[in-house]
Amino acid sequence: MTVLIAAQTTNLMAQTTDTDVVNFTAILQEVLNLTVTGGQDQTADFDTPDEYNLGIDAVGTTTITVEATGDWFLEVNAADFSDGGGNIIPIDNLGLWCESTGTNTIGAEVSCSFTALASSMGITAADQMLLDLGAGSNAGGVAENSFNLNWTMGTMNGTMNTNTMLEQLTAGTIGALGTYTTTVNLTLTAY
Repeated sequence: MTVLIAAQTTNLMAQTTDTDVVNFTAILQEVLNLTVTGGQDQTADFDTPDEYNLGIDAVGTTTITVEATGDWFLEVNAADFSDGGGNIIPIDNLGLWCESTGTNTIGAEVSCSFTALASSMGITAADQMLLDLGAGSNAGGVAENSFNLNWTMGTMNGTMNTNTMLEQLTAGTIGALGTYTTTVNLTLTAY
């Protein structure tokens, strides 16, 4: 009788199962992010004859990063410097050249025509291409897309204004001595 009881106990412990599903969706959307990580405020102080005649080679450096799931390009523009009283400094006196500090390098994944002081881009009111797609893809994060934007002013390099700051001041192109400001716009766009 012992065997029979054991068999009945086994039948009572048998279980049934039931299943269902969970439907899951992952949405991968385009990400495009530009961050100024340092050097957001820059000052060019002209206080020597050499600076008025030769310009300031190294005003300072702005560091930026780009995070993008796809290919991208970066344009730059700014209005003329203004003293708030009607006097201006033409914006093409401000120059810029770039260098890569990430693994996406200029000449490979990224292109830039302005990679040294001698070839500096003179800033204009209209958008100008600063960093563009090179050979291959420039997508990536901070490790791939980190750059230095090196500022120069009054140096007459590259596409910058060809007259010295002193020539412009004495000719009246620059209206007066004083403090002038502008805002440089960096625009990141996906391809």
